[in-house]
Amino acid sequence: MKPFLTFFLVPLFLLCSNGYRIALPGAKIVSDFPSIRIGKQTWMTANWDFRTPKSWYFNNDSDSNKEYGRLYFYSNALYGAPKGWHLPTLDEWNELINTLGGDSIAVTKLFLDGSSGLNLKYGGNKSANISPTDIFNFKDSWGFYWTATPDEDQTAYALHFIKGKLIIERLSYRRANGFSVRYVKDKT
Repeated sequence: MKPFLTFFLVPLFLLCSNGYRIALPGAKIVSDFPSIRIGKQTWMTANWDFRTPKSWYFNNDSDSNKEYGRLYFYSNALYGAPKGWHLPTLDEWNELINTLGGDSIAVTKLFLDGSSGLNLKYGGNKSANISPTDIFNFKDSWGFYWTATPDEDQTAYALHFIKGKLIIERLSYRRANGFSVRYVKDKT
């Protein structure tokens, strides 16, 4: 009986490239993700790194850029969360930032080696500009994180961090940009 169960149950799960297992839709989650509770929210402590169509490693290079996670189109970020997690809204990001002391204080706590444990990365972006080749920009200088908050038909809000600046920009971008993703746990 055991080989029979293994044969049918093993294919139900996918292994994320960061080593965490997620269940396919309709299946039970078998492993949770590294996370930290900040205030009343629980956030993933690593950029999302699950292959979907329209997701990329910076410069399409997984060897050099795995630690940054993948860059996602808005729709993939919005609907790609594992069960029990979701793409945070602009209000949820603001709650996190305010819990950590507001923009200028929080920005020093949010990134790798910051006191929050969230360990955000300056993962750059994949440009929405049409080109014969993919255009990647700003790795290790700028970090872009999608929110679940739409703006217009083709735009949505993201947080924009610039290394060395104590501001957090909340701007609307074309949904065809590839940005980093952090998920927040659903409230139960």
